[in-house]
Amino acid sequence: MFTAPEISEQPVADGRSRAVDASSLAYVQVDRTGLIRDWNPAAERLFGWPRAEVLGRSLADTIVPASLRSGHNAGFARRVAIGDGPDMGHRFEVPAVHRDGAELNISMTLDSIGPEGFCAFISDQTDMHQAKQELQRSNQLINAILQHTTAVISAKDLDGRYLFVNGEYERVFQVSAADMAGRGEEDVMPAAVAAGSRAHDVEVTETGDAKTVLELLPFGDEIREYVVTRVPLADPDGSVYGVCTIAIDDTARRRTEAALAAGEERFRSTVNNAPGMLYQFRVDAEGARFTFVSDACRDIYGVEPSEVTSAAGEIVDRIAEDERDAYLASVRHSAETLEPWEWQGTIIRRDGGRRLLHGMARPHRGPDGATVWDGILLDRTHGGNL
Repeated sequence: MFTAPEISEQPVADGRSRAVDASSLAYVQVDRTGLIRDWNPAAERLFGWPRAEVLGRSLADTIVPASLRSGHNAGFARRVAIGDGPDMGHRFEVPAVHRDGAELNISMTLDSIGPEGFCAFISDQTDMHQAKQELQRSNQLINAILQHTTAVISAKDLDGRYLFVNGEYERVFQVSAADMAGRGEEDVMPAAVAAGSRAHDVEVTETGDAKTVLELLPFGDEIREYVVTRVPLADPDGSVYGVCTIAIDDTARRRTEAALAAGEERFRSTVNNAPGMLYQFRVDAEGARFTFVSDACRDIYGVEPSEVTSAAGEIVDRIAEDERDAYLASVRHSAETLEPWEWQGTIIRRDGGRRLLHGMARPHRGPDGATVWDGILLDRTHGGNL
């Protein structure tokens, strides 16, 4: 008759020991005085202490940061006094320290083993903790930018319902972010404006491409101009779930540009309709040149303004040869003394016609040492003897 062999307790214990030693989790056992009684290879790798050196050491002096040891010791004493607590068998995270002093963040599942003390399985959460901190800092930075930028920023789902609006959106439209969640643009904008915006949203979500347009938004009695950029929002798998809108108020800049353009147009109209040719003439280390001449040069000299500003000779070389030295001498004298320049003489046009001109200008010295004349040339031909 077959008799089953008797199984002793020792193989079970040995099996448990081998399992603990093979575990990728650090295993630590302490007695009820807080001294380490067991320490597996994973614990050696995690904390840097060989088993032979750590057995019999105080757990607090081995892996608990110095600043937390008194609190740890007080908590351990309470745990010994009350026995099993509600946190037994539950995972929690605590700071720890490596043998070389490096800070660690560990996840620990603590359990009681009765009179023998306590045991814990521990995993290293340092990288995860750092990643969480980096993510938190990144989120805080993004949130600070979103809430303090002067751009109006929002996000909507594929149905045009708001997922998010930033602080500037709240200020501009006088709404709260909480109230806007799940609502649409038609709740804060005129129907026609909301419909146009919705059409742009749909185009962006369908094509997957960003789009920038100029949009006009009514605010009370005025119309403001916004440069609006829409970008699709996508999940990691690439599927689009919404659109982010970034709107920058461009009204002031465009009004300034329009005012400058209007002012420049008025200036050009005044200059080009003035009797005579207005000009600016400059002499510096690079030579002499006209930096500006009005359109009247076409009538007086028979040449285009661009020809004069690109080559000063178009003006100077047309002075009658027997009068050229006197002209150059008058310019040199005015440059040296900064006295007003005045000259009267004859020029010969490209078509051979002769004109009697009267020139006047006021010189000044520029910060770079150049001498600059702002002046006018008047055609006196009909009042002269030519």
